[in-house]
Amino acid sequence: MPVVIDGNNLLYAARDVEDPALLIGRSMLCDTLGKWARRYNEEVHVVFDGPSPSAPLAAQIGHPDIQVTYSGAGISADAIVIDILETHSAARRMVVVSTDHDIIRVAKRRRAKSVRSEEFWAALKKDLARPLPKRPEPEEKEAGLSSEATQRWLEEFGLNELPEKQPNGFEGVDQLPRPRDV
Repeated sequence: MPVVIDGNNLLYAARDVEDPALLIGRSMLCDTLGKWARRYNEEVHVVFDGPSPSAPLAAQIGHPDIQVTYSGAGISADAIVIDILETHSAARRMVVVSTDHDIIRVAKRRRAKSVRSEEFWAALKKDLARPLPKRPEPEEKEAGLSSEATQRWLEEFGLNELPEKQPNGFEGVDQLPRPRDV
């Protein structure tokens, strides 16, 4: 579900909630959002007010797992977020994070879910504080058996003497297709 965020709005909400000694800026905000986006496989688009900083600074502020946009001089981030809502083909699948009344009104009209910035920040921090879920499958199931383990199982079942050319055209056990290769 795409999440569109009024960046400055969320930044101020985070500063209001967090310890004043913690100096939250755009970089820390984007890093936190990026960690959340990666963990929950969410598509996140943050829109900040103002012109884009220089390329090196923009790269430092951003995060590879989120999209960051700057509204540009003379245009508000609110206008960009509203434009995204108005033009998105599946706005009802979106979550919009802002406390701006105009954005909330447009989100409601387009049937997007709106979340107030302070509520989103609290939920995000709570999500990130949870331990990572345990892997449901053993690593061996994803990676496959080692060649030694494969050989032991072949010997166990009496299949260690395979003909040179298999009827399916593959040579030897190492050439058999794995489910992810098919």
